[in-house]
Amino acid sequence: MHFESRTTEALEQGQIEEELAQGLDLVYDLGILFVCPFSPYNPQEIYSHLRHKLKVNHLLLCTCAGIIGTDREIEGKPSASLFVTQLPDVRVDLFHIKQADIESLKKPDDWYQFLEVFPNEKPNFIILADPYSISMNNLLAGMSQAYEGAAVIGGLASAGIGPNENILIMNDEIFSNGAIGVCLTGNIKVETVVSQGCRPIGKTYVITKAERNIIHELSGKPFTKILEGVLKRGTDYDRDLANEAVFIGIAMNEYHDEFKRGDFLVRAVMAIYGKTGAGAVGDLVKVGQTVQFHLRDAHTATEDLHELLKTHRENHPNDTPEGVLVFNCYGRGINLFKKPNFDIGIIQHHLKNVPATGFFCAGEFGPVAGINYLHGFTNSMAIFYPKK
Repeated sequence: MHFESRTTEALEQGQIEEELAQGLDLVYDLGILFVCPFSPYNPQEIYSHLRHKLKVNHLLLCTCAGIIGTDREIEGKPSASLFVTQLPDVRVDLFHIKQADIESLKKPDDWYQFLEVFPNEKPNFIILADPYSISMNNLLAGMSQAYEGAAVIGGLASAGIGPNENILIMNDEIFSNGAIGVCLTGNIKVETVVSQGCRPIGKTYVITKAERNIIHELSGKPFTKILEGVLKRGTDYDRDLANEAVFIGIAMNEYHDEFKRGDFLVRAVMAIYGKTGAGAVGDLVKVGQTVQFHLRDAHTATEDLHELLKTHRENHPNDTPEGVLVFNCYGRGINLFKKPNFDIGIIQHHLKNVPATGFFCAGEFGPVAGINYLHGFTNSMAIFYPKK
């Protein structure tokens, strides 16, 4: 297994392809290209030139608002990042899926036939999607049901601000809708780290009255009363953060005695209803679930990413990562940390200068407690290891 990464912000179209292709003279099984398509960049032309210049069996492209390379992040400027890999004894299958396809896939057997892969093959999925033409929540729910425990990692294209403005390319086929994906099976291990960038505040509570995404009561008391009490017992800084945004973490396993990072699916508190004391959150909830309020800022996001990567490396003390794909929310980066190259710097601190490629997304995909979700303000990554 062999991975290489190239990143450029060259100012001339011809120079872009030269810098991306420099030194890549092997035969590669898979390549993924991210292009931030400000003038003078033409994504289709860049793709076409690289397709002829490189010896790569499968090549994908996704347009975005910023790219991530091995040692830098480039936001809002003409830039491109390329990831190529040799994958011996790995089967690489590509697919394009539309909203109509998702609606027709009613049961797991339908997914097996559509994707031509079965759960016993232990598949790993990478997906790049257009946010305006496909319901990623439905796609991820269907895949999680069909392929229990299989990770789906990726992100929403972020170059366009409306329908048909993003570009996805898969082996010369150009799409402006749906999602393109890669299924990897065989001699490869894909580990995921999903950093939601939040910290818990207060204690946990059980939902005792709820309807769809509206929480009426926590532990028998109005949602708003519990939230007011949590913030009252917090610090002045906590209350300042809460004025900007409050989040709620939904425990993925009700049977834990103690909850830690990664045990919660974090969703925004979207509205407070003062008259009824209820709160609306960014996901469906049900009575009996355990929840905890969360807050987010640059310090918390930094701490969360460090801790998750530290734990990941402690769990793989004798394994050397071969490559990493990084899917970063465009609300992170300089917007959040006020410094360039922040997330990739933390990643390389823990993974020790691994070839990396990724982009700033309009939404990120990744598993929490073995179930795949669409996230926001998240750093979601796939770390590649050979199987032993």
